[in-house]
Amino acid sequence: METKIEKISGQGFKFLILEDDKEVARARLYVLKNDLHPESFGFIEDVYVKEGHQGKGYGTKIIKLLIEKAKECECYKLICNSRFSRSGVHNFYEKLGFKRYGYEFRMDFK
Repeated sequence: METKIEKISGQGFKFLILEDDKEVARARLYVLKNDLHPESFGFIEDVYVKEGHQGKGYGTKIIKLLIEKAKECECYKLICNSRFSRSGVHNFYEKLGFKRYGYEFRMDFK
C-alpha cells in the first residue's frame, strides 16, 4: 500500500460587524475544494454575537453576508454546525434556509 498527501487550496474570509470601532459580531467562511465535485463548498465557523447585542439582527446580517459570498464564490453547498444543546441556534439557521443534515464528529487536541 502506498500513501500520498497532496496539498489542497482554499480561502477564508472573516466578516465583522462593528459599533463605534468595536467588534460586536463576527463569523468566518472557508471556501474549500473537493475532488468529488467540480465546485467548491463553503464552511461557516466562529459565528459570534457579543452579549448585549443579541436580538438586534446582527447574526442574521452576518450569515446573509456569508451566504452571498459563498454564492459569489460559486459554492455548491454551505455547511454550518452547532452543538446538540443549542436549539435556539438550530432554529436560527433553519429560519435562514439551512436544513438539518447528518452529524458532526470531532476530535479536540487541546
